[in-house]
Amino acid sequence: MKIAVVIVNYCTPVLVVDCLASLAREAESMIDIRAFVGDAASGDGSGEIIREAIKAHGWSDWALCYDIGTNGGFAFGNNHIVTHNVLPDPSFEYVHFLNPDTYIHSGAVRVLARFLAAHPNAGAAGSRLENPDGTPRAYGFREPAPWREFFRGARLGLFNRLVPSATVTITGLDETWPVDWVSGASFMVPRKVINTIGLMDPEFFLYFEETEFMARIRDAGWTVWHISDSRVVHLAGQATGVRADSERPAPLSPHWLASRRRYYRLRYGRFGGALANAAYLMGDLVYRTHQLVRFRRPKNPPRLWASYLSLRQGRQ
Repeated sequence: MKIAVVIVNYCTPVLVVDCLASLAREAESMIDIRAFVGDAASGDGSGEIIREAIKAHGWSDWALCYDIGTNGGFAFGNNHIVTHNVLPDPSFEYVHFLNPDTYIHSGAVRVLARFLAAHPNAGAAGSRLENPDGTPRAYGFREPAPWREFFRGARLGLFNRLVPSATVTITGLDETWPVDWVSGASFMVPRKVINTIGLMDPEFFLYFEETEFMARIRDAGWTVWHISDSRVVHLAGQATGVRADSERPAPLSPHWLASRRRYYRLRYGRFGGALANAAYLMGDLVYRTHQLVRFRRPKNPPRLWASYLSLRQGRQ
């Protein structure tokens, strides 16, 4: 099987070289991979640094770095690489989208390709993402929906325990399992999926592009999977400069807000977008009310109040 690995670089040449170094083990195995790095007008000499590293390490037979010419965002960059380097070659069966701020454990690419080959109804397969110390990151998700925005705004552990399905992030996912979408940091799709539904929406500059892309994959009748045996270290925030979780980057960037707005309007219409905002604001009001009550409670309450608290706690 022939696999195209697609990496978009913007001012992270050292990370890209480390990522390619981890891919070198895959290139030496029994699978046929080609890595395409597109430099999105970094302006810091990134392209030259990466090309020199490819030449110095003898990776030229399977890795290529070229200039995209502009920084149009994550979706735009990936689409450019696929359109100009992958689709013209019909021998590529799978496309692996990989962040520059990642490095793979041995076999991570092979595992994704073999899973897709063995499951024709699978339209996307994502890796288990880890921190450098091996602890898991968020990698399997439920579809964002207006009703879930209330719980995101409330951000209270009690609600999460009462309604576990309310959160977008699926926690404790330690096995291969179908999900609504997987992180764009490392996922693979068969060529037939791109031929059918097209590429990522370039109107998403950053954030939500993979979420919307995989929603279209599911709409077309395919499934999306988290693959636990494909292990990839994700140095989250290194490529974008924003350290965040997958539901709400912190701080909220204009790109995240614009992408969220576009996602809800595409999936739920203008009314759905307004409903999502209203639900979030209601949840946020619950959170702020909870915080106000919590922090206004006197540290040394009057005796009557102390007795009441004791009664409530069953100590009298």
